[in-house]
Amino acid sequence: MALRRFGIELSPDQFAVWARGDGLVIDEPAALARQRSNGRPLAFGLAALELVAERGDEVELSWPLGVEELADIGAAEQFLRQVIFRVVGRLLFSRHEVMLGVSADLSTASRRALLQVAMASGARMAHMMDLPLAAALGAGLPIASWTPFPLVFLLPQAAQVAIVCHEGLLGHRALTPPPGSWESEAGGAVLAATVNSLLDDLTPALREQAAESGVALGGRGSTLGQVGDRLAGATGVACNLLADPTHCVAKGTEIALARIESLGSEGLLYLR
Repeated sequence: MALRRFGIELSPDQFAVWARGDGLVIDEPAALARQRSNGRPLAFGLAALELVAERGDEVELSWPLGVEELADIGAAEQFLRQVIFRVVGRLLFSRHEVMLGVSADLSTASRRALLQVAMASGARMAHMMDLPLAAALGAGLPIASWTPFPLVFLLPQAAQVAIVCHEGLLGHRALTPPPGSWESEAGGAVLAATVNSLLDDLTPALREQAAESGVALGGRGSTLGQVGDRLAGATGVACNLLADPTHCVAKGTEIALARIESLGSEGLLYLR
């Protein structure tokens, strides 16, 4: 039995798996196809989209992860179970370790449900961390520093805005774009207002430090048009694109596992 260690990004629109020693092994839509008559899961990811195109009305397509809360907790459990089985196989005792990257706004009940699925899959250990923190860690930002910095994790249909400081989040918001997209004037205004709101919750000294650090911008939507330039212009704070903005979360979840392994409980990240 090989001990496998991997992290899974669970974003509303996409999931990605980063495995120890192999790097990115899966990057597909976070879709689940189920039999319409009985709810039985049939396929997930790209295969789910293909199945719906082939079988039409017989199959129900869902996006169970959601922006803030799980859109469908039962479907999300089925989805995660299928993802893990693809990575480790359907062995009863696979002895893997997994880190799940989830929305910072996810409820305790939903977190518990996903962790229970991970453990039931045969995991020796299962952990969870918030998407913004995983993005910062995967991009190599100094998350252990006491100097706060704003981070915008941007997806085409969602966003996570947070203030990262000392391996935790001082504040966070989950957003969906207004009509149009993040590239629109309205979308840029929503992002800027959210960043400013989180900065205003800090003390004057911390706000100044955070503004000097600049906004870290990552995610699959971060390279859309002039999003970074619009955000910088609206907030007056410079925006810096993260290294590997598309896969920084998946990479960060695996790095977090390595830190736990090397540092033990004294090196735990912000996990809840």
